[in-house]
Amino acid sequence: MSAFVQQNERNLAIARIVDTVAIEIGCSAAQVALNWLRQQEVIPIVGARKHSQVQDNLNCINFNLSAEQIEKLNHVSQIELGFPHDFLQQDMPRQFIFGGMYDAIENHRHRF
Repeated sequence: MSAFVQQNERNLAIARIVDTVAIEIGCSAAQVALNWLRQQEVIPIVGARKHSQVQDNLNCINFNLSAEQIEKLNHVSQIELGFPHDFLQQDMPRQFIFGGMYDAIENHRHRF
């Protein structure tokens, strides 16, 4: 499967979840997408050609997505890291890189 086809299928999967959430809460897909970004402390760039579209986009501040809805959106849009990340997460390369001492090294990122 080509990278283009995979990316297109991924985009469609994201759009389906955005549409599903929009139907659940009774708002537009644009409002869900903008609200999702806003709730992750990302400043969305609002673009529109008509006054009605601007008004629709700005209505994204009138509600909050639930934790479950945000999790659905985050999950479907998660970026696959691929190679070399996936390769380096395997036990054999990890043990080789760290000289067999990976498990003995304190991981400062997971202390808290």
